[in-house]
Amino acid sequence: MKKVLSFFLCFTFVFAAISFVVPEHTAGAVSTKQELEDKIDDLDSQISKNKSILKSLKDKKESQQEYLDTLENQISVVEDKVSTLETQIGSIDEDIETCNNKIKQLRNEISVIKDEINVANEAIDETNNKIDSSKDLLAAKLRAAYINGNESTLKILMGADSLSGFLTSLEMMKRMSEDDKKVINEFKETVTKLKDSKITLETKQTELTQKSNEVQAQKDVSVSKKKELVAKQKEHSSTVKQLENSYATVEKYITDLDKNSAVYENYIKTLQAEREAADAEIDRIIKAYQATTRPTTTQASTLPASNNDPSAPTNSSSSGGSSSGTPAASGGSYASNASWAWPLGGASCYISSGYGNRSASISGWSFHGGIDITGGGIYGKPVYATRAGTVITATWSNRGYGNYVIVDHGDGFVSLYGHCSSLSVSTGQHVSKGQHIANVGSTGNSTGPHLHFEIRYNGAKQNPLNYVKKP
Repeated sequence: MKKVLSFFLCFTFVFAAISFVVPEHTAGAVSTKQELEDKIDDLDSQISKNKSILKSLKDKKESQQEYLDTLENQISVVEDKVSTLETQIGSIDEDIETCNNKIKQLRNEISVIKDEINVANEAIDETNNKIDSSKDLLAAKLRAAYINGNESTLKILMGADSLSGFLTSLEMMKRMSEDDKKVINEFKETVTKLKDSKITLETKQTELTQKSNEVQAQKDVSVSKKKELVAKQKEHSSTVKQLENSYATVEKYITDLDKNSAVYENYIKTLQAEREAADAEIDRIIKAYQATTRPTTTQASTLPASNNDPSAPTNSSSSGGSSSGTPAASGGSYASNASWAWPLGGASCYISSGYGNRSASISGWSFHGGIDITGGGIYGKPVYATRAGTVITATWSNRGYGNYVIVDHGDGFVSLYGHCSSLSVSTGQHVSKGQHIANVGSTGNSTGPHLHFEIRYNGAKQNPLNYVKKP
């Protein structure tokens, strides 16, 4: 139970540590490309932070749901124990009641035997008294016969009227002596029988008393066991109550997590919608810039063929996911300009995050509009322009891409290089293909040294791996 309570304390006051990441809107209407880029960076940062908070909430909900299931199982187990104890206590109560009835019955039998023993004692005493009386009477007769000698006997005999009377008197005197002896003997036999009966009753009383003591000992054991079971039952009932309290607390906690998760999900949707609107606006500004700088150029309405083999797969961990926007047309290399160059030249590197949908671990998937390139010792490595063009932006944003460069290639294509440690070009500068324009870094909203590289065509993001190829 201590483990349950200690685990329960782990998430107490958790909401005190969670706060919303409030959007920081720029005052006034957003009208410039730089302001829109800064706003997109800010929105990306807010979305990332709020997704992180939302993931934390959902992870907490998942762990607490597992804990809730554990509590539910524990409650069920302990309740089963309580039910089992109740059954055992009920059985012991029946045993105790049986013992009480047996003890009561034995005590009644002992009481009856005691009464019978008392009656036997009284009968023995009474018989002994009769024996004593008979012995006294016989002794008196013998003394009288001894004192008077034969005279009394002769008087009795001589007083007879006839020979027949004489014989009768003689026989009577003889019988009186024999009767007295017989009576005494009968009394003695009665006393012997009474004593034997008393011994039998006393033996039975001893046996009943011993049996009663045994039943009482059995009852005492049952009573002691019942006390133990009742103590366990109270302990388990207390555990059930504590577990139910913990269950209710965790259940409320999960409900609060659901409410907060819903708030964050709605907030993230709002931020994403705002970000999409800002992204569309920056595309509009790029198009406006391109239209202003090249008013006589007619841009194609469809995407030209990619520099790489269009049949190559684009939705894989190595290529960085699926493409979006207008798909690359079938055909050979892009003929309007020279081939695209790899932005990191011959530096040892790999793609850590590809283009397209990727799991955000929160509410499904998120869209990655470019590729992230990294590798051992990549920090500070030169970043090269993939094609010739004019730098639209070379600036710093404290969120989003950090130090980043956008190059317009003059034919509807734009390339972006983000999270740089330093910049080597400035806005309005013309750059050639392969020119050093920045260095790899980890500025802005970055989890480690890498280059974020994007390609857009007429404002629509493209899969860079359709145009650049790692040497």
